[in-house]
Amino acid sequence: SHSDGPSGFNRAIASMETGYATNFPCETLIASTWNWKMAYQFGLAVGKEAEAGDIQGWYGPACDIHRSPFSGRNFEYYSEDPYISGIMVSYTVQGAQEKGLYAFVKHFVVADTEPNRNGKYTWLTEQALREIYLKPFEYAVKLGKTTSMMTAYNRVGATRCSGSYALNTEVLR
Repeated sequence: SHSDGPSGFNRAIASMETGYATNFPCETLIASTWNWKMAYQFGLAVGKEAEAGDIQGWYGPACDIHRSPFSGRNFEYYSEDPYISGIMVSYTVQGAQEKGLYAFVKHFVVADTEPNRNGKYTWLTEQALREIYLKPFEYAVKLGKTTSMMTAYNRVGATRCSGSYALNTEVLR
């Protein structure tokens, strides 16, 4: 089974007998430590809880960039900095995978809002996309060795992220 929740499993979805799950500190707090070992321990802890709850896939961690202080998903994302976000997501993924849990790193890419997220058009330059917003995902793949990714609900330009050949095939694969 799979469960959502970048700060631990969503207990409404988790298939544990008790229905309870640990609520870990959010990614922003973990990143503020600048301690990749703590991110790794977070991944290990989530992985251990997954073992106990018979969960194989985790819809998390999330590593989009904080584009605005008003973004509705900032608590799910590590930082406004692509390097610290990339390092933290990579070690979280490594820890989770060490316990046999595969992580759907999310939301690929430039997801930063809750209201109207399914139809939002996001505009940015290709240079900003490659140098800032794709970097944490690149780290998650190259350093973290993640085996799965969850696309975003928004659009980059006029193309939905989930249906973008340029993003999902040319860049990600």
